[in-house]
Amino acid sequence: MGRIFFVALVGAIAGLVAWAIVEPFAPKSIDSINALSSPEWQRWEGFFAIAVGGFIGLGIAGANGWYQGSRVHLMRSAALGLLLGAVFGSIGLNVGGAIGTAVFGNAGQPGQAILTTIMWRSTIFLVFGAMIGLGVGIAGLSMTRVAQGVIGGLIGGFVAGVLFDLISAMTASLVMTARGAQDGGVQEIGIVGRATLAVLLGLGIGFFTGIVALVSKRAWLRLEVGRNEGKEWVLDFPQAYLGRSETSHIPLFGDPNIAPMHARIDRTGGRFMLIDGGTPIGIGVNGIRVPSAELNHGDIINIGAYNLRFLTRGGSAVPVPKDTPRSMQHQPMHQPIPQPSPAAMPTSIPMAVPAGVALVALDGPIAGQRFPLGPQETIVGREGHILVSFDSSASRRHASIVQAGNGAIVRDLGSTNGTLVNGVRVQEMTLRAGDTVKIGATTFRLE
Repeated sequence: MGRIFFVALVGAIAGLVAWAIVEPFAPKSIDSINALSSPEWQRWEGFFAIAVGGFIGLGIAGANGWYQGSRVHLMRSAALGLLLGAVFGSIGLNVGGAIGTAVFGNAGQPGQAILTTIMWRSTIFLVFGAMIGLGVGIAGLSMTRVAQGVIGGLIGGFVAGVLFDLISAMTASLVMTARGAQDGGVQEIGIVGRATLAVLLGLGIGFFTGIVALVSKRAWLRLEVGRNEGKEWVLDFPQAYLGRSETSHIPLFGDPNIAPMHARIDRTGGRFMLIDGGTPIGIGVNGIRVPSAELNHGDIINIGAYNLRFLTRGGSAVPVPKDTPRSMQHQPMHQPIPQPSPAAMPTSIPMAVPAGVALVALDGPIAGQRFPLGPQETIVGREGHILVSFDSSASRRHASIVQAGNGAIVRDLGSTNGTLVNGVRVQEMTLRAGDTVKIGATTFRLE
């Protein structure tokens, strides 16, 4: 709900800014009952529709792009929202006005019954809001978001239209007094109503679009290990790409081992298939390396230093056909090295004992550096014996490693992002030569 309220607030501020820009140019008085249909008012209303639609589209679509997780999404969504909001907002006010006039006649002119005027106005802004919501949805580049935008815009526009004349009537005397209006003639007193309309329109479209999206979402990913833990992405694209690229649908930054387009999730009906993009480190599901796998509710997707939980509406498993068991798709992420039985080992030749055990950094600023291990505890983290102070995804005291015989024992020290051995998150584990340990964004190999 935090995201919904934030987007709604951004929409309200955008509407207020648009009103503040165009309101100084609004005609301040009218001389006849038909003056609101004059070319002067029609030109200004067209300007109002473009500004309000464009700014609300800019704010809401930009906020949604920011939540997507990269500057590219933010800038692209904001630009599309501005353009489409302005275009569809202008169309929406004209179409809504034509529909309202066809149904209720000249109900918007001064002297008309307030109830009829409210019905006329709400019809206009229902269409106006729906068209702005359409622009916001298209900016999200998803047909699902288009439907959500239209529904949210319908509701937000209707609410704003209902309140416009009520608020204008309640503040009429204050407006007249502030302007020093004299008796005689017909005064235009909609300044407060228009400000409220612009704010409520942005607030309503942002809020109700978010509510519709929340209610209608079927599947999503929640980040459980990695930067920005707790962040969620709704899977409303036919193909959703995960990777280090800023253009990916689910951006995963901070880990150089993650490819720009590391994996994708294909949606077919109610089924979601995770597919590796042919990357060196691969992908995993629940700690098992897979080339591809059909996802069930609650599955953990392992990509580099990130763990993402796949969730579905209602918390029930996505049905999997009985003739394609998931176990047939899985390959262990770490295949244990076969050890010969004692009977098969030659008793006349003693086993060689390595002179020393060390960690070798494989990537990042310290790539290639060798860190010998001893029987004493070696702390790895932003503070400790092996420093990765350049890595914000590593904890202050992230993990400890102690030499043990021919290998070593690694123990996580309650780090935020966890310690991964051969791609699997562990609390404590015995390492063998060749095993990799991932701490933050840095990978080490035991040698």
